[in-house]
Amino acid sequence: MNANDTFVVVDLETTGHSVKKGGRIIQIGMTFIKKRQIVDHFESFVNPGQLIDRQIQQLTHISQTDVQNAPYFEEIAPLLQNLLQDAVIIAHNVNFDYPYLNDEFERTGLPSLKSAAIDTVQLAQILFPTAPGYRLLDLTTYLNITLKNAHRANADAHATALLFLKFWKKLEELPDITLKQLQQGDWPLLRQTQQFLKLVHSKNKQNFGTVDQVALLTPTVEPSIHTSNKSVQVDYPETSGEKTKLFGQWLTTNVAQNSLMDRANQFLNKRTDGLLTILTGPRVGKTLAYLVPVILNGKTAVLLTNDESLQAQQVDIITNLTKLFSRPIQSAILYEPSEYIDVEKFAQTLKEKNTLQIQFFKARVLVWLTQTKTGLLREISVGVQNDDYVSSIRGDSGAQFYEKAYKSAHQANIIIMNFSTYFMQSQKLREAKKIEKWPVVVMETPTQFVDDLHDYFHVSLNVTQYQNTLKGLNHQEIAGLTHKQRLFVRQSLSEALKLLKQILQSDNQRANLKRVERFLLIILHLKELFEISENSIPREFQDIREQLLKIRRLQLQNDIVVANEFSEVNGQTQTEVVFDILERAIYQAEFVSNVHKLLIVSEFLPTEVTEFLRDVPESFTVEREFVHNDLQPIRVVQLQRSSPIVHLQAITQRNVGEILLIVPNEERVNHWYQKIKYAVTTNYNIVAEGITGSLEKIQRQSQTKRNNIIIVTPKIFSTMWLREQELPAIVIVPEREVWQPVSRLAYVLTQMQRHQNGILVSQLNAMQRNRFKQQIVVEKMNLKKGLEQQYDRLLHDL
Repeated sequence: MNANDTFVVVDLETTGHSVKKGGRIIQIGMTFIKKRQIVDHFESFVNPGQLIDRQIQQLTHISQTDVQNAPYFEEIAPLLQNLLQDAVIIAHNVNFDYPYLNDEFERTGLPSLKSAAIDTVQLAQILFPTAPGYRLLDLTTYLNITLKNAHRANADAHATALLFLKFWKKLEELPDITLKQLQQGDWPLLRQTQQFLKLVHSKNKQNFGTVDQVALLTPTVEPSIHTSNKSVQVDYPETSGEKTKLFGQWLTTNVAQNSLMDRANQFLNKRTDGLLTILTGPRVGKTLAYLVPVILNGKTAVLLTNDESLQAQQVDIITNLTKLFSRPIQSAILYEPSEYIDVEKFAQTLKEKNTLQIQFFKARVLVWLTQTKTGLLREISVGVQNDDYVSSIRGDSGAQFYEKAYKSAHQANIIIMNFSTYFMQSQKLREAKKIEKWPVVVMETPTQFVDDLHDYFHVSLNVTQYQNTLKGLNHQEIAGLTHKQRLFVRQSLSEALKLLKQILQSDNQRANLKRVERFLLIILHLKELFEISENSIPREFQDIREQLLKIRRLQLQNDIVVANEFSEVNGQTQTEVVFDILERAIYQAEFVSNVHKLLIVSEFLPTEVTEFLRDVPESFTVEREFVHNDLQPIRVVQLQRSSPIVHLQAITQRNVGEILLIVPNEERVNHWYQKIKYAVTTNYNIVAEGITGSLEKIQRQSQTKRNNIIIVTPKIFSTMWLREQELPAIVIVPEREVWQPVSRLAYVLTQMQRHQNGILVSQLNAMQRNRFKQQIVVEKMNLKKGLEQQYDRLLHDL
């Protein structure tokens, strides 16, 4: 392979996953590249000689009519062989398209192609390690490449060709030392993808050192200090006119935003300690509204949220506000040390030979280290499946990236953290800054605070499952171990079983914590031994590191709750030992007591969370404010006794973008997936949690304008408050069980109000309709008449 070869991007649309199982090509698209220029195209429908499944038609938008007069594969096969014979084949998932094409050649009596081939999925994963996904549509969106008619072979081939040319350019821009490491490394790349890497020459010849030092090529992270050139001090803008004059065109204020800003300013300037909860509607611009008084207040502030997109927005707003205010402002985002990579540990692993999956991940990290400014491993989480390897390169308090982040936080006026980081880092930061209490803490999207506080310490040890697993290991021959290792395993199993027995018999909490710590250390050592000897690892051993960390946290607490819980599984009584802390005691002793002013801003707060957060000392003033915004109510279509399928069929006749179905559990996801798959005639794709991907993957790849029916479980309520997780304008809840507890309905309605014309299709009882009468308007539907025309009226504005 050399740079002057002809490269041909091939994309196939097929009736099935395998030629041997009856699958056939229905469209082929090819884009030819010569001297790094797109020089030609070839495309053709192909008559498969069989009916095209309705799902394939929905996915590809290729109908029976499109292929009925097209040539059979046998007719164009000789031409295809001539076009591809001396070219390097490129495909997005090359191990599907290339073998499929060869199987079709063999079926027609022609020889298989022997051409070199390159996979663009792997190239994308290495060169763009922080992309949100690696489907063709994800990458073209991420890299601003136009892809019209996705899942049409000609369009996909052209888009893949544009991607490939971007990858080539990206490789040339890598530091020479990084490119050499990629070229010389032992990566499990498909077919001749590694050969392609070797023909690229770097244009970035900076002298970084030797190949072995490539892992240390991290960009310098400087504190984010923003200053203004203005010489006049800016005071708080009291009136709407002053706010409009100050903010100009880059941010527009509204009545609700002004009210929130004024109320927050009034609260922060009070002399007494206090708690203020402000509830708002969506799209108020609340982040700007509280940041203006926080900055002008001039005191050190902590911003708490688990929403990463909100954290980024906070930094952007602070940067913009600093351009308006004549005072230096430094902001910093801080995470726990284990969230950052330890580049020295990673450099050591480069010398080790690991599984193919881990080796490939190392290649991605090499490139990522030339791009990241934070060193946060969460940036490269997509496609990572080996948690143990990631754990082995996580940082501690001495890791380079964490030290830089902590230094920045130490110097900052405004520190942005998530809840778990605050639990771990707050005291250390206060001591470093020599302040007894945080002057201001602002908590936005606080719904998860109580759950995070609980999860931060919660440890659950299923003693019965561990006993069964350990006894099973005791009676089996573990392959690949030396005599000394077998002796170690036998002794470890004996000690672990003894510790479990002592934990069940003892009432001494402190002693049991030490026993659990010792037990988890033994299991961790066994797990590491099984990994080295390539034996399968019991499921109970998977989250040992996290459990061990939590036990050590619990040992530092005074108020610990220990309980034995019992359940029946397959006729056997399961005993689970649970360790927790008293959340309210921790909240009061280690959170509220260290804060002068706590400002909570949210679109919605469940009653139980509100009551928890308002449990503050008597010396605190406790205030609550509602900032209303004139938003369109959500239109509710009552299902009554009609089938949700009938409504879905009527809605999908118009292209209204994504439609969300929330159902009670994974079993019902499968039920509705199968039902919709065969009962709804539509050009919509069906995406289902646990069937087509995890909830995280579905949300990451979601785009509200795509024609997808998305079926999810109530797990979505735990992430619905995240800023980037916008709900579609149409939500269907076919089973009433989802509305238990009713706070879920408040979540959905509040989030849907981000749209101008949201529609909820469900069955609400009289109590629910009355409780949320300010947020909904019930649409009258005549079920005896056709629903399509009635939905035409409702969906007109969408």
